[in-house]
Amino acid sequence: MIKRSIIPTAFVLMLAAGTAQSQDSTQKFERPYWTDRPVIEAVGRALIEIPPNRGTFSVRFVETDGDAKDAMQAAVERARNAYAAIKSVSGDDSEVTTSVQVEPYFEQYRDRDGDRVENRRADKVKGYQAVVSVNVLVKDVDLAGEARAAALALGPEEAGSLRLYLQRTAEVLQQAYQAAVSDGAARAQISAAAADSKLGKLLVVQEGRGPCLGTWYGRAGVKENSFAYDSQASVALETVSVTASARERFSSTVAQADIDALNLPSDRPKEAVEAQVCMIYAVDE
Repeated sequence: MIKRSIIPTAFVLMLAAGTAQSQDSTQKFERPYWTDRPVIEAVGRALIEIPPNRGTFSVRFVETDGDAKDAMQAAVERARNAYAAIKSVSGDDSEVTTSVQVEPYFEQYRDRDGDRVENRRADKVKGYQAVVSVNVLVKDVDLAGEARAAALALGPEEAGSLRLYLQRTAEVLQQAYQAAVSDGAARAQISAAAADSKLGKLLVVQEGRGPCLGTWYGRAGVKENSFAYDSQASVALETVSVTASARERFSSTVAQADIDALNLPSDRPKEAVEAQVCMIYAVDE
């Protein structure tokens, strides 16, 4: 009696498909271009310093009243005037966001130790405090100090520091990239001269860190160390605290003289932006 081996049809098809794929991949294999011709590899590096292009600050207006609505309306009106003053200076070059918070404050009494304590019962509410926060982003740093001075001229109860920093926009990264490409081209020329050869056409240019013919990783403008890449690095110019409680002291208009008086001069420390590119050139015989 003859025994026959039965091979599933699906398995046969899988073997055939695997063989076909293996043949296709073999047929499509191409040798790296640098094995057919002499090439020069150059890694271009650039570290450029760019002044800050963004400024941020915030101010807070505080009002109190026995009625929550009245306290909120008074604080909002002052913040509205600040918004108008800021926009009159910086216009579309600024983004202003606002928020309001209202909280009750209570009658106080002294405990056995003589410490003052709030009686936080609902029937012991003495009044309400409304706080409007105005947060400002200025895209033109030439206007940042003046915009903040316009807000300060309206007498906020609190004012944060003016923070200048570099936003790594596409234009900023392109500057660093262009510098890295120029550096790589210069290095390639030096290498060709050292080899007593003539530099040919550029075959490959790629962002990141080399070697070009090996493992590739990285990209331009990535944070490598706190000095070169910290996009949050900033300079706190000063902090101003303005105290004022009488509502009649504040005006809805701001004089230019008041803005100039509160616009403090400040230097603008530059921030470093780094880029690296890998470049491969052909060598002409």
